[in-house]
Amino acid sequence: MNETPVLFARSEIEAETAAGALRANRLHPRVMRDDMDAMLGIAGRLSVGHFAVLVPEGEARAARAVLRPPKHRAP
Repeated sequence: MNETPVLFARSEIEAETAAGALRANRLHPRVMRDDMDAMLGIAGRLSVGHFAVLVPEGEARAARAVLRPPKHRAP
């Protein structure tokens, strides 16, 4: 199964929050730490760097729609 990234996050919490929103919409996300940034952690204990939220290719459009910020209406 091919996966595609739908979000790049600066923290694991941000990535997991987005993944939770996708799961709530019956999508199948997976959070992955960027391997290059993983080297910045101290002995692998800190989750620093960037994280990617991946979904199966067929779910990418729906996932992006879920993660899209709401449009602001004029007051």
